[in-house]
Amino acid sequence: ALEGGMLFPRESESRQIQELEGMWNFRADTSFDRDAGFKDKWYEQRLEKSGPVIRMPVPSSYNDITVEQDLRDHVGWVWYERDFFVPMDWVQSKRIVLRIDSAHYYAIVFVNGRQLTEHEGGHLPFEAVVNDFVNTNVQNRVTVAVNNTLTPHTIPPGRVTIHRNSSSYPENYVVQNVPHEFFNYAGIHRRVRLYSTPMTYVDDITVITN
Repeated sequence: ALEGGMLFPRESESRQIQELEGMWNFRADTSFDRDAGFKDKWYEQRLEKSGPVIRMPVPSSYNDITVEQDLRDHVGWVWYERDFFVPMDWVQSKRIVLRIDSAHYYAIVFVNGRQLTEHEGGHLPFEAVVNDFVNTNVQNRVTVAVNNTLTPHTIPPGRVTIHRNSSSYPENYVVQNVPHEFFNYAGIHRRVRLYSTPMTYVDDITVITN
């Protein structure tokens, strides 16, 4: 992800914004170890080719949208996908940035099957330059893998219990435990957008007083 000031994008004569919010393809990874998406490289092709997908609004908390208890209680990786076009003049003369304002808790972003960036922390924005990842005159595909697992090192902290063999739970049932009153809302929680800047641009502003 980019380091620096990361100013909030605002449209102007030299900066344009393309919103990517709306309905995305979505699939939860319910495999035994929750890692089928990476083992089978779901990001290299359309998500629907990996198995059943549903439509999921972005931004939202995926575990607060459907009436499925398994999705409400899901712990581990989920996958989002949508297509987008990049204006031709952006590719020819602009710096193009993909910005995600919040994804809880850990996110890995792929564009056209290639890893663009990753980010830990569900409460802050992150972004990356996509010029070398996008194509002109054709649809581009962004895929976002999000993991909501909380550990003693996350904010907030938590612990995961896996019930491998238990008469009280289904086999390999994963439970997220938190030591306080808290529901682990998860997913892409804030807006997703592309924005452009000139190749020479303002990155940060610092005021020094004497």
